[in-house]
Amino acid sequence: MSTRLVGPRPAESWRRLAWLVLALVVLALQMGCATGAPLGGNQGDYRYRPLVPHGVKAAPSSRRSPNRPLPERDVEALGGAVVGERARQVEAAQREGRGPEVDEAAREAEVDRAVARVVGLCSGVEEVEAVLVFTFWVEGGALTQVGYQEARGGGRAGRPVNGEGLMRILRQVFTDYVGRRTGEVVLRLRREETRWVVDYDATRSSGRPPEARSLPVRTQGTPADTFLAFHEAAGKWASAVRVPAGGGARVELEVWLEDGRLAGWELREVRRTREGAGGAPRPLSPETMGHLVQALLPFTEGLGARTVHVVLNAEHRPGEVEARGRVQFARVDRPPRPTGPSWYLSMHESVLLRWREGVVEGSAWLAQWGVEELTLWLVGGIIAKGLGFFATEGLEWVTRALGREPEAAAGWLRTALKRLPGEERATFEQLWGKVLLEGEQALSRSERKALRGFFVRLEQAIQQPLDVDLKGKLREEARKYYAELYPRFAELLEKEGKELPIHHRRPLQYAHLFPDENINAGENLAMLQKYVHEEINFLWGRFRKARPNPTADDVRRAAEAIDRQFEPWYHRAADSPGMLKTVDEAREAALRELRSRFRGLE
Repeated sequence: MSTRLVGPRPAESWRRLAWLVLALVVLALQMGCATGAPLGGNQGDYRYRPLVPHGVKAAPSSRRSPNRPLPERDVEALGGAVVGERARQVEAAQREGRGPEVDEAAREAEVDRAVARVVGLCSGVEEVEAVLVFTFWVEGGALTQVGYQEARGGGRAGRPVNGEGLMRILRQVFTDYVGRRTGEVVLRLRREETRWVVDYDATRSSGRPPEARSLPVRTQGTPADTFLAFHEAAGKWASAVRVPAGGGARVELEVWLEDGRLAGWELREVRRTREGAGGAPRPLSPETMGHLVQALLPFTEGLGARTVHVVLNAEHRPGEVEARGRVQFARVDRPPRPTGPSWYLSMHESVLLRWREGVVEGSAWLAQWGVEELTLWLVGGIIAKGLGFFATEGLEWVTRALGREPEAAAGWLRTALKRLPGEERATFEQLWGKVLLEGEQALSRSERKALRGFFVRLEQAIQQPLDVDLKGKLREEARKYYAELYPRFAELLEKEGKELPIHHRRPLQYAHLFPDENINAGENLAMLQKYVHEEINFLWGRFRKARPNPTADDVRRAAEAIDRQFEPWYHRAADSPGMLKTVDEAREAALRELRSRFRGLE
């Protein structure tokens, strides 16, 4: 995937040239050309206040070699948490197939992106005493921006700032102070006459936001399709906003994100804050919309579905054709509870890591997973997105089954999918994987129709009796699953074969009467000796004659009666010496109970 990103627009008037040079440097960084080496120039001209944040000692300013052990003073400076955090990250990197060197490269890329984006937003600010505040969640070297705020200065424009010095100190902050910790960090930049004063607070206590990442991403900049989607949306936002001539307006916007994608937006309010001299209302300038996009793009680094609430202040100056504006603040508004189980979010981040870095095409990487893991991930995505996707007329049992806990829902889906042809199952996996990786909006109209139609056909299929071939396949899978569920029996099951059958407590013949339940669930399976299984089959044969068209309740009550008598033989490869009754006695007792419950049973 392309990672091209456009840099900030230069300021007007006599400062254009200075900011244009800086913008080109930022553009090079954001397009993936950053090397981490100094960019040249007279860095000594840039003066900054020494960085001594609240509660954290200052660390050396030089960049540390990725492979060099942390000095003791650095461990102390970072609260003693670095060593354990680093060990955890190395372990996670190895678990994900990424070595320590690759992990460090990803950390460097995170810093490069954060520095380029902060400098880009600073580049358009000239007013002395203006303050920009960036809030990040930092974990495992990943920098997830969760808030942005800008406060106007006193109106007087300062002189040009040496941007390379700002880059240098920001890189020091993100590398030496921020990147090795876990928690919220607030970065504050205040504009002075010829420089930016940088400070940060790493002591705030806050809960981990659900969109936070824990795996750093190696790519530079923003994917081109995301960048273009935001600029296309910005054109629509701009066309809907007008500022009073000579006056001001407050624009409130909600932007809906899903992972790194723009899922939608809503213009909540355009309110006049100052009346002008009169005349036709003025549109927002392209520079203003470019700044808005630039402020929003860092929020695409998060995970899951979320809303970014944005407020932009705009004003029109007499004599100018268009209105100017700056983002006052942007923050993530979260639902009361994070969507999706925590294990799914971790798995989803791991998949997106490959997707974003282009290590392996997402769908190809998913294809390497086992059936168990893939189905669990698919179900996790369904739960995380909510069942609103399945609000299709005619669906009842599918939504009920998928609304259960992930493991139960995944087991049901594995079994249910077998009732459809193999080609159709493959199509489903492909389309739903595309939804999870690229969003529902990535589906064409025909693909969306096909996916919804798939679930309608599945709803119909699970209510039909199983044919002979499918029963055989499900019995084979039940045997394999039982061996995984009870590994102490695995070798015995392979050796004894048909002498130790796997019994379905509610028979496969009646699976269609329980369409939202997994007929191969562990609680419905029991290993038996062959002669015991034959006695149980005899009882079910009697039941079928008495009830050729039973209800689900009939089958449930019959299964309970048989279980009560034969449960001592369940999960046993041999008779127990302490048995209180024989198999014949259990059969007769079960037969008496079935006769009392079902008239006509012989």
